[in-house]
Amino acid sequence: MNIFNLEGGVMRTLSKFTDCIFISLMFLLCCLPVVTAGTAAVSMYYTVYKVVRHDRGYIFREYVSAFRDNFKQTVPVWLLVLAIGAMFGADLYVVARFTVEGSPLRMLSGVFFAGLTILAAWASYLFPYMARFENTRKHSMKNAAIMAIVHLPTTIFVLMLTVASALLIYITPPVILLLPAVCVWIQSFLLERVFRKYMSEEDKALEEARDRER
Repeated sequence: MNIFNLEGGVMRTLSKFTDCIFISLMFLLCCLPVVTAGTAAVSMYYTVYKVVRHDRGYIFREYVSAFRDNFKQTVPVWLLVLAIGAMFGADLYVVARFTVEGSPLRMLSGVFFAGLTILAAWASYLFPYMARFENTRKHSMKNAAIMAIVHLPTTIFVLMLTVASALLIYITPPVILLLPAVCVWIQSFLLERVFRKYMSEEDKALEEARDRER
């Protein structure tokens, strides 16, 4: 058996990791304006789910299409997440910088850190949810919050993957060219199990039909 056959497992795996590099590069480029980072995250999840996991479509076309279709919907949501994150981050900095050790005010750092953690948990569902479901901003934000709470074990694992990826990028910066999409790829297996619980039977049947067509 030729393990380097184009249809073989080794070559398919290498091809998927190559796809992840291209998706990660597009994600990083689209994050540069900052205000488009949320749209970039939605587009990355959509492309990873459709192309890397299910071999449907083409990377560039799917990413650009998702970015264009979700731009207006996601930018205000991302700016809200960014504003809340900046507020908690600034509060943490002020407490750490301007309060002395042992001060009662230092206890507030735990509150602000918890706020950042809750925000990250919410965002971990919010942007993938917006990539997979058509809904209003209000309902998308509400549903993502409910999922993060109801499926707490999954939420913890998803956050752990994000933190581990961030630490790995900090230790070995060049992996940033691959890791964003790989992290989303792994997280998608956890998140899709949750999303499937909220899909209609018609949507489930459509997903299964598409998978059989591959």
